This record gives sequence, C-alpha cells and structure tokens, in this order.
Amino acid sequence: MNNGISIYAGLNTSVDENISLIENAATLGFSRIFTSVNIPETDSDGSDFAIVLATAISNGFEVILDISPQTLTTFDFALDFDEITPRLDDGFNPMQIAALSHIRRIMLNASTVTKDLLLNLVELNADFNNISALHNFYPQIYSGLDVDYFKAQNQLLHDFGIQVGAFTQSLYGRRRPPLSEGLPTVELTRNFSTDFSAKFLHALGADFIIISDSLPTPEECSAVANLSKDVIMLNAEFTTSGDLQSAVKEYLSKTFITRQELSPYIIRATNSRLSSHSSQTSQSFTSELITDDHSARKFGDITINNSQFGRYAGEVQIVKSDIPADPRVTTVAHVTNPDFLLIEYIGSNQAFAFVFN
Repeated sequence: MNNGISIYAGLNTSVDENISLIENAATLGFSRIFTSVNIPETDSDGSDFAIVLATAISNGFEVILDISPQTLTTFDFALDFDEITPRLDDGFNPMQIAALSHIRRIMLNASTVTKDLLLNLVELNADFNNISALHNFYPQIYSGLDVDYFKAQNQLLHDFGIQVGAFTQSLYGRRRPPLSEGLPTVELTRNFSTDFSAKFLHALGADFIIISDSLPTPEECSAVANLSKDVIMLNAEFTTSGDLQSAVKEYLSKTFITRQELSPYIIRATNSRLSSHSSQTSQSFTSELITDDHSARKFGDITINNSQFGRYAGEVQIVKSDIPADPRVTTVAHVTNPDFLLIEYIGSNQAFAFVFN
C-alpha cells in the first residue's frame, strides 16, 4: 500500500522533528506525505514549509498538498513539481478539475465527491489515470464520517476506477492542535489504535492510509507501513491445545479467499476445502478434529469442517452470527478483540489471514 504520514510545518513539531519523521518514514517504506496550506494556526514564515518539501522530495516522497482555489494563487509554484500532488479541496469546478487532470496527478476530496461531479468529469474527458481521492479528517469530536457513508463513498469512487485514501489518527503520539483530539476520517475509529484503525479503514475499501497526526510513535508508523495491500490480517487465539493446536496452526497459516456469495451467518474460505486428491495427512487431520464438545458456535469463532462433513471437510469458516453446534464442525480458534469488528466488513473475494500471538 502507498501509505503515508502527515507533516505540518509551523505547528507543534520542530524542523528537526519533521526531518527525522520524514527520514524514518522513508526507511519504513512510506511513499506519501500529506501537508496543508489551509491551517490558520500555523506559525511559520514559510521556511519550515520549504524545508519539509525539500526533505520529502529528496527522500522520494509524493507530497499531497491540500489546497483550495484561494490558496492556489499563492502556492501555484506547487504545480511546477511533479512530486507534488494537489489535493483539491472544495471550491474547484469540474472544468478546472478536468483541465488539471490533463496536466498532472490530482486528488479529489473523497468525503464530499458526488456521482454528478464524476459524471461531469467523464463528459469533460478528464484523464482518470491522473485522478485519485483522499478523504477529509475531522478534528472535532463526533464530527467524523459515518461508517456506511464512508464505505459508500469508497465504492462510488471505485466504480469510476479511482483509488481512495483515508486518515487514521495517532493514539499514543503527539496529536495535532488546536484541538489535539485526533484527526480520524471515520468517527468510530477516533480512539482505536492506529494499527487497528488502519486495518478497519482498509476493510471498508480504503486503498491507502495516511497517519494524520503530527508525530506518531515509531510503533504506530511501523504498523501502518507493514499493512498488507490485499490481505486483511486478523489477530486470533487458539481454543485447541497440544499436538492438535500445532496441526491447526499449520493448517491456518495460509492466506484464504472468501466466496463470491455471502452468508449472513458464516464467512467461507473458497481455498480451504479438501478435494478428492487431498493428501492422506490432510484427511487424517480432519479426522482428528472430531470432538465430543458440541458447544454452540459464537460470533468470531474460527471453525474447520471435520471429516464427518464428507466432501466439505477441511473448509475454514469464521462465524458472523451465533449459530447452533454441529458435530461436523469443530471450533479451533477465535478472532480477538478488537479485530472481530472487522468480520462484518469482510466482503466477496476478499483475502484474509490469521495472526496467532
């Protein structure tokens, strides 16, 4: 994922802190830096901003510059740098957006974009190869986006072939003033860990993640840098023990893909079931799963169909809603808090994998 950090020259970080954050982010593999010229609280003569841009560009970053029609006249020099991508805040009309798309990469405001605007851009022959989108962040508590609205906006943009990014706040680092209450895109994530928030946004359709606060911790940066582009990673714990646990761990060590059709009760992995050509060892494993424990299956349980299920043996499932016990299905593990919140948003043909701590 082309994830990123945020730098705010002239706010609550020094020039040295900003340089260090940029250099460390480059080492971790980040490729984007978000910054803005629309922050009235900044206290800088412009030299800090120039240093940030120079350091970012010299370290190979794409700089996403949040800009409005009013500030574009002051910062029109940004259009001279291929490394700078203007993120067009509200106020640009479709003709301006379409024209800019033929000159350079640009980003739309993913939180406010409408289908009508996108259809206008199609009519104006905008170059969609140069268009991506980035959501807003929301400093004021309770003002962040609704989960369903966020997901719908992402789907709208994807329908037009546009990649979309979102912001996750820092929970343990230095939060950006003036409110210092986090800068999430989705309100529900405001007090989530940065790691989980990033996974949650990705599960809801975000293609890349930007850490929005001033100075995230090294651990938070590392977690977002290591976020998988295509796979939802679910932290889990075993409900089995001994030799069986070792066998289960090996069996669940691969990446799984959900089925195209969705059930309200279970998530089914398409690439887990045993076939008629499965090895003797695999078939023996599903026989070992047969147990006298016929407890009801609970939300978040990870199950494997045992050998009593015939040709469905070996199928890996995640329980989405409490359902009765089935002697042909064995519960082997459980998705842990808070990752079980991701289960509801795992969709069709989605890759997922388990992490056992």
